[in-house]
Amino acid sequence: MPGFDKAAATYDRSRHALIPDYDDLYGAAVEALQLDGVQGPQVLDLGAGTGGFSQEVVNAHPDCRVELSDLSVPMLEQARERFAADPRFSFRELDIVTGEFGSGWDRIISSFVIHHLPHEAKREVFANVCAALKPGGIFVNIDQVQACSQAVQDIHMRLWRKDALAAGALEQDLADGMARMEAMDINADLDDQVLWLQRAGFAQVDVVYRNYFWAVFVARKAA
Repeated sequence: MPGFDKAAATYDRSRHALIPDYDDLYGAAVEALQLDGVQGPQVLDLGAGTGGFSQEVVNAHPDCRVELSDLSVPMLEQARERFAADPRFSFRELDIVTGEFGSGWDRIISSFVIHHLPHEAKREVFANVCAALKPGGIFVNIDQVQACSQAVQDIHMRLWRKDALAAGALEQDLADGMARMEAMDINADLDDQVLWLQRAGFAQVDVVYRNYFWAVFVARKAA
C-alpha cells in the first residue's frame, strides 16, 4: 500500500504516539497467544510492517520463531534493519489476500492490517488463517472496529485525539493518521468480525481488549 510505503521511516515513532494505550493493547494481545509451555512456537505475522507486534511476542517468549510477511517492501526493510541478524526472524513479501500462508503454524498474528480490506476479503483471510494453523492453534488480531453508530464513532475520535496529543503525538501525526484512515480504512463492526471468525472455522472466538475503535480478537482452532 503506497501510504504505508511512504510512512515506513517514521512509522514506529508515530504509532506509539497515535496509540496511547499501546502497552496495554499489545500486552493483552501477547497474553492472548497463550504461549506459556509451548516449545519453540512457530509464528506467522501477517502484514507485519516494521515488526512491532513480532517484537512484543519475542520479548515475552524468546524461543519463538517468527516469519514477518508484508506487501510493503519498505516496511519489510525497516523490519530487517530492526532485527538485524537475529536468526529467530525471517521475512517474506506477501499479499495476505492472494498469497499462500503455508501450514502448520502454532500461532498467527496480525495488527492493524485486515481492516484495510473489503469485508469479503476479510472473511477470506480469516478462513485462510484457520486453515494454516495447527489443530489447537491460535490467531490473535489487533485491529480497528466500527462503532455502533456515527455518533459513538465521533466520540471515540474526539477522545482518541485528546489522548494521543497528551501522549506526545504531533498535530502532523494526527493529520497523517487521519488522512490514511480516510483513504484506506474499511472498518467492520466488532460483532460481525466475531461472527466471521466463527464461520471461518474457529471453535472459540472472543475479544480480550477494546479501547475506542481498536480491539484484540483471539480465535482458537479446534484441537
